[in-house]
Amino acid sequence: MALVSLIQRIMVEQDKTIDNEQVLDSITVASFMPGPLAVNVVANIGYTLKGKLGAVVSIFAVLLPACILILCLAYVYFSSGFKIEWTAVMKYVGATIGIIIFSTGLQLFRKEIALNYSKIALFIFAVALDLIIGSYVLTLVLMLVGATVGLFIDKEKNNYREIAGNLKMKYKLRLSTVSLSVLIVLLINQILFVSGFFKGYSSIFFKIGTVFSGISISLFGGGYVIIPIMQSLFVKDLNWLTDKQFIDAIAFSQVTPGPILVSSTFIGYKLAGFSGALLATCCMFLPAAALMIMVSKIFNRTKDHPLIKSMISGIKVVVIGLIISSAFKILLMQPRTILVGVICIIAFVLSTKYKLSPVYLILGSILFGILSTFIS
Repeated sequence: MALVSLIQRIMVEQDKTIDNEQVLDSITVASFMPGPLAVNVVANIGYTLKGKLGAVVSIFAVLLPACILILCLAYVYFSSGFKIEWTAVMKYVGATIGIIIFSTGLQLFRKEIALNYSKIALFIFAVALDLIIGSYVLTLVLMLVGATVGLFIDKEKNNYREIAGNLKMKYKLRLSTVSLSVLIVLLINQILFVSGFFKGYSSIFFKIGTVFSGISISLFGGGYVIIPIMQSLFVKDLNWLTDKQFIDAIAFSQVTPGPILVSSTFIGYKLAGFSGALLATCCMFLPAAALMIMVSKIFNRTKDHPLIKSMISGIKVVVIGLIISSAFKILLMQPRTILVGVICIIAFVLSTKYKLSPVYLILGSILFGILSTFIS
């Protein structure tokens, strides 16, 4: 949600390249799809703006800083066993990111919910349940609840009985030859991955492509959900990493400006150098993004139907609730000190009142962490 918040602040509030509806629609579709949510959202926005080339450029651009950083860390790590301690430098970044997400959610709340009491009740319900339970299954349930509430809220505007009676398949599902080919390749890959048939091949590049593409399509609910499965696969089953190497890969991915699954770059480098890192990264993110774009095209054709519009209006409320709850979760994990509280207040004022770019807020918190480390 931190990356999604950056997108909203820069592309909606500052550059006005897209609007809030496009961001929320992208989050809605991405929440039901495999793969990392933020990268899928970026892929969909890039595709909306400039087609397939826009999607590819957006994916590589948003991953490039994190991948370059973790590639450098992997080189140093495997060449000298160098260990980096980031805690002191990054100790105020979490609070700043939490505030950025919260201020973004607050802006969306004002624009999409305002004083609609039914939507406010749904919003509070979504935030409370996500804070108490917080799981991928719950996210899907909340989306369904939001869709149902959306239909109920708009029942006076829409004659659902008449709409349902006249509902016809005006939106034909047509898959291009390229899309169909991609689906077939992904299906074959998934069969090889699940069956373990790929283990019999000698080419490490074939194994990297099959495994990371398989993980990409199997990932529902975010990177943290798949970590135990990845550990079992890479450490115990394939023996590609030691326990320490896997833990370090995850730790390095935590301090990069990207999703936790950029750890695939680290693992790919360990297996086959730069070529392995590039292949692992592409196979981790591109298959899920391709599926996201296919589903999004169908979504865009049908979202203007009265029934779909009503359901989406309720789902958007849930999405905003999930954004706010993710901010609360991050803020609750931060140290409860006066200095952290002051940083939160300053970040909130600069973000909401003065519309300072989140990039500068994050860089400022890193600089403050460096200065406080030297002073102490």
